[in-house]
Amino acid sequence: SALALWQRFRTLSIEKYKQIYARLGVHFDVYSGESQIGEGMSRAIQMLTDTGLLIEHEGAKLVDLTEHKLGKALMQKSDGTTLYLTRDIGAAIERYEKYNFDKIIYVVSSQQDHHLKQLFKTVELLGLPYADRFEHVNYGLVNGMSTRRGTVVLLEDVLHESKEKMHDVMRANEAKYRGVADPDHIADILGMSAIVIQDMAARRIKNYAFDWSRILNFEGDTGPYLQYAHARLCSLERKAHVKVNPDADVSLLTEEVTCDIINQISLYPDILAASIKSLEPCTVVQYILKLSHSISSAWETIKVCGEADDVAEARLLMYWSARTVIGNALTLLGLEPVEAM
Repeated sequence: SALALWQRFRTLSIEKYKQIYARLGVHFDVYSGESQIGEGMSRAIQMLTDTGLLIEHEGAKLVDLTEHKLGKALMQKSDGTTLYLTRDIGAAIERYEKYNFDKIIYVVSSQQDHHLKQLFKTVELLGLPYADRFEHVNYGLVNGMSTRRGTVVLLEDVLHESKEKMHDVMRANEAKYRGVADPDHIADILGMSAIVIQDMAARRIKNYAFDWSRILNFEGDTGPYLQYAHARLCSLERKAHVKVNPDADVSLLTEEVTCDIINQISLYPDILAASIKSLEPCTVVQYILKLSHSISSAWETIKVCGEADDVAEARLLMYWSARTVIGNALTLLGLEPVEAM
């Protein structure tokens, strides 16, 4: 039957999603959608009726939100068919009853800003006790892609191309390439880093045009640059003639550049708090890019090797702290920090 065929396609699609998400280090506990919404829809219609919010117009049923500058929200067509808004209300009711959530975040493109404003306002007018727990995290579009025009580039293809490009870059230095334990894995991580960082480097609401040259560019403020900064700091720790000493005499770090780096490192908790409040990954990305640039500026003058032990220990502790912050931030962004490349 048609329903069995649909179920088959859905199952196959989810299995493919899981494979791609796993490659990105992403895992979802539940895969659900409007087809899984049960009696929540009919309950939503009944609640709207009982509260007097639902009005009829030419056989259709709607909620008038014009006084809230949100127009009229259609809930049910004249033939009895429900719409996305009705199903979203039903889903919200069922999700609260199942998960008793503290907050429910809708990660949906900015094209649906109006729809979600209507949803949140309707839930509020229904008097649901959890109405203040809804939040919309919107994002811009990748211009130049259209399923109707056949110009969509699949994520799987982008990941593959990025990995191969990174492999080519790594092979250009044969000596270093031979020293990498698992070049295929490292190339995959660097390729994903390129994609994730370029996507998260700007505010999420901003649109951008899909451009292969931009995706595969490994110069400047990119994911591979951040991975290189982390790997170089790891190499420094391995090669240093002293070990990381938490009790090192940091009063020896008197240079302007070291003071600047220490100050930047100290800001990490505030950066995380700001990112959580705004739900903007770019806050973290821009922070570690700036920190990595500062480390690069200090690299030639603030040396560890060849210095007296007390000075070396103080500088190594600073570099170790920076490496820890960069590594933690990359992990937070869903990326695996590389230790050699």
